[in-house]
Amino acid sequence: MSFPASYDFTTRIVSAVVLLVLIAAAVFTQSAVVAGLAVLLMAVCYAYSPRSYTIADRSIVVNRLIGNVTIPLDGVREVRPVSRQELRGCLRLWGSGGLFGYYGIFQMPRLGRAAWYLTNRDNSVAVVSAAKTALFSPDDVDNFMAAIQAAVPVSQTSTEVDATQIRSSRSAGFVARVVGATIGLAVIAFVAFAFLYSPGLPAYTLTPDALVIHDRFYPVTVSASSVDVDHIRVVDLAADSEWRPTARTNGFANSHYHSGWFRLANGQKIRVYVANGTRLVLLPPQGDGVPILFEARDPDKFVTDLRQEWSPHS
Repeated sequence: MSFPASYDFTTRIVSAVVLLVLIAAAVFTQSAVVAGLAVLLMAVCYAYSPRSYTIADRSIVVNRLIGNVTIPLDGVREVRPVSRQELRGCLRLWGSGGLFGYYGIFQMPRLGRAAWYLTNRDNSVAVVSAAKTALFSPDDVDNFMAAIQAAVPVSQTSTEVDATQIRSSRSAGFVARVVGATIGLAVIAFVAFAFLYSPGLPAYTLTPDALVIHDRFYPVTVSASSVDVDHIRVVDLAADSEWRPTARTNGFANSHYHSGWFRLANGQKIRVYVANGTRLVLLPPQGDGVPILFEARDPDKFVTDLRQEWSPHS
């Protein structure tokens, strides 16, 4: 007999939140390594997640994409539902605490060390034998326990379902749902902010000694003595494609704004402070410093202002 195992609300929220966080990390870093690790993490956790359970040949088979697990029913001495209260205070030794389910090895206050193969904590069933204790969460708890009873007779008292216990566990689960939903909404709001953030042109303060770029994420003070003032110029990305940023190494970027460290099409590393413009002011460094691309409302006037302020330092 086969018994499907559905995800509970908390599992869905946790999985969605982790997925959004990993997507945000990949987008913000624009790193193939980060994106690859994110895909690998989600794929491995999903592969280990229980899909269903099959009771056959005096065994429970946990069906997973990465490979099935077979738990023999020989020597079973107890089969019963497990309430949410019994799941509290558990110590996770190894495994997942909500990402595509609750699976792995856990230390439980009442049942001791147990192997969890859960996707819905409201449907938890403990199968205790001399060899091990294992927890499952079939959608159909009653028929799952009845199938075990038919395969390996267990005392009737150990397979009875305590309705009051189940109601209590579902009530406790409501708090977890609220907390999970709150966390999920917070992460969604953070991701939305990251995608929609549009501060406009970068703010700055120009003095005879320095240019202070007031950026929310990567502010910087550029001293006049560190810039090759004579070679400050306007770069048009439409014509000077070699100055186009192609990869973010340590910065912020969305479709509205870029700031921080980037790598150019020519392989050079550079600092960038750009909204949506294509005509940018290039501040070349003296010696081995790092160039800066800066977007001003009037690039030509900004170049003139820089030279006027910094001419004694050139």
